[in-house]
Amino acid sequence: MPVYRLIIKRDGRLIGHFESTAASALDDSRDIAARLPAKDGYQLSLQVADGERRLLESTPQGIRLLASENVFVSTPEGLLGGLDRHPSPQ
Repeated sequence: MPVYRLIIKRDGRLIGHFESTAASALDDSRDIAARLPAKDGYQLSLQVADGERRLLESTPQGIRLLASENVFVSTPEGLLGGLDRHPSPQ
């Protein structure tokens, strides 16, 4: 199941992100995006997990996973249903 991350900026300042692994993640991201209008200064971009970075520990007892994190890439324009809004270059 894909992991989506909606990055939210306002007037060029990063506010945060919404990350979801739910089956409805893409629809949920679109719903949130629809509530953050560009006229109020919001810029949005959507990313999808493309892999995973793992930190391992190797000891005589074996290998143990210490941590993992998703690696995200930008999605094609329009995946948010026309709500993709990237900051304009200044």
